[in-house]
Amino acid sequence: MCIKKGLLLVFIYLCVWFTLTETKVFNQTDSLWSIYTTISLVREGNIDLDEYASLFPKAFHANLTTYNDHTYNYYPYGVSLLAVPHIWILNQWYTWKGKNLSDKVVSSSTIGLEKNISSSLLSLSACIFFLISLHLTNSMVKSLETVFIFSFCTLVFSTVSRGLWQHSGSILLLSLTLYGFLTERKQWMILSAIPLFFSYVVRPTNLLPIVFFSLIAIYRLKLKSVFFLGQGILVLSIFFYMNFSLFGSMVHPYYDFRKVSGSDTFYEALVANLFSPGRGLFLYSPIFIFSLYGIYLKKKMEKLSVLDYAIFSIVILHWILVSRNLNWWGGHSYGYRLLSDTIPFFVYYLIFSVQYIDKRTILYGFFLLTLLISFYINFKGAQYMQTYLWNLVPDNIDTNSGRNWNWKDLPFLR
Repeated sequence: MCIKKGLLLVFIYLCVWFTLTETKVFNQTDSLWSIYTTISLVREGNIDLDEYASLFPKAFHANLTTYNDHTYNYYPYGVSLLAVPHIWILNQWYTWKGKNLSDKVVSSSTIGLEKNISSSLLSLSACIFFLISLHLTNSMVKSLETVFIFSFCTLVFSTVSRGLWQHSGSILLLSLTLYGFLTERKQWMILSAIPLFFSYVVRPTNLLPIVFFSLIAIYRLKLKSVFFLGQGILVLSIFFYMNFSLFGSMVHPYYDFRKVSGSDTFYEALVANLFSPGRGLFLYSPIFIFSLYGIYLKKKMEKLSVLDYAIFSIVILHWILVSRNLNWWGGHSYGYRLLSDTIPFFVYYLIFSVQYIDKRTILYGFFLLTLLISFYINFKGAQYMQTYLWNLVPDNIDTNSGRNWNWKDLPFLR
């Protein structure tokens, strides 16, 4: 049985990875220096980008910061650390062929590498969700349906897999954490502290899951929670030490919460992040309506747990936090990018709809309709580059955010 499950997981990984990589769209903006940082770490043992100085004037988005005469990626380096196994293997291959990987990326581009590695991280996440669904439903068919929804009916397909964004690593680590808390095995819950606390290294908004999952761990593990918290403190201690060594501060330069200090667009952003034609979560993944139905089913069956209330809190506070961002629409992207870190939680509740919805009802027909629409919209974002060019034509979304409300010019209908 274990062998069959293992082979099935390999099959799921390969199918998802192949589909994500073979669709045409790429998006390399904030993620521009992520691969260069990983290559520098693998080849030189540091994360500075000094060896790529010749590229700095040519970069469309510089996204750089300097300290002590060294140049670094301005964005968090956590996802670059997650990419180390992929780059290490690739570097070994280039070395075996007598070539230099650094020279290759200087003379060409890292766009293809970003897309491949991000797709790999997300394919691993799909495998984790197969295991989560199998644990909850005990159904192979329903679990494969969950994998399809996670991989191809959300921004995993259309946005997150298009480049090595912070969200790629965030989704993987939060999926692992969720699995650890759902298996009901204390040892798995304790070990899940590592991906949970490392998720903060990948993306600062993951401080929210750290707080709430840690409270759940203390509640469930009692005295054994010291092992959970000990691992987390160790991960953060290493992170803070690295930051202090590199930047003279325990906090990475990107981790500046003044960016979410609020603006006069806050209430607009709250609504827009859920329902606007440019960035609305329920417009780009209407299947998530059935995440809400899954919550209703859990309440009706009296299965809501303390963990559920923690997840509610994480999602709501994350929504509020990103809506306070001055750049609440997430720059040049497609759909609800700044909410994409919550995808694992929405899919978790979808599992209950997948499990219990009656296929003989009109509601099931509506479920299938939202699934097809979600797939279509995210397929368009993954396959057609004009959906991303919407951010520039007829004018730049960063200088005219009101375009997010233009129902006559929908990105996914271009």
